[in-house]
Amino acid sequence: MLYVTDGHTRRRTDLPTRRRGILVLRIHLGQAVLDATGMRALLVADVLRRALEVHGVQVMATLAPDGPAHQDALSRPVLDGFGIDTPGAGTDTDPPADAHIGAAPPPAASTGVWIRVGRVRQTIDAVARAATDAPADRADPLAVRLALLAGPHAQPVDLTGSVLATATHALEGWRRQVARWACAPSRPVPADIAQAAEAAIARDLATPALLELLRHVAAADTFPDGAKFETFALLDRILALGLTREIGYV
Repeated sequence: MLYVTDGHTRRRTDLPTRRRGILVLRIHLGQAVLDATGMRALLVADVLRRALEVHGVQVMATLAPDGPAHQDALSRPVLDGFGIDTPGAGTDTDPPADAHIGAAPPPAASTGVWIRVGRVRQTIDAVARAATDAPADRADPLAVRLALLAGPHAQPVDLTGSVLATATHALEGWRRQVARWACAPSRPVPADIAQAAEAAIARDLATPALLELLRHVAAADTFPDGAKFETFALLDRILALGLTREIGYV
């Protein structure tokens, strides 16, 4: 069971899924040029897809056809860099959506819950370019992903140079630690950590709580390195931050 806050009613509701474990998801970007707020909507949709697919629910995600945004507005290299599957192009003949994701509410006639995405207030040009073959001084797109997932998805967020620098530092540190822990004998994910992670993602896609779990596990002396590795690998199935990419290099 996964609960989300409906942006219309501000009340938590269980996320509806259709028979045979399918969720129809509509992503509303609101404009033809992908900006940081649109990227955040795509990231929230990606986290939702990953969380549901872990539990065997297939997500059919398409871009909403009710605005100027369409599939041609999205660059595949950019989305690949952020770890996002390119959504399909929506049409007026698509089945009614079970859920909508976007900064603005869907059209009044729409069915399904609205998962609200807070606007990104201080945008930088690097957001739309970070995943291309960029110079080393531009942001790692997965550091941008981390920065955008660090707060509750419905609240506005400031994406500044200092925020990105902090996210980059954290991401690089975690990757080095995971690479070292990978050399240790494997140990199961601690039961209380697994339960806390399950509860966090089921509670309105609480990615900040997942990140706090990573910080807790990394700093704790009570967990063996093998358990730390398995914990980070497990949570990265949802967060998709490339936490295991330095294995074999460190």
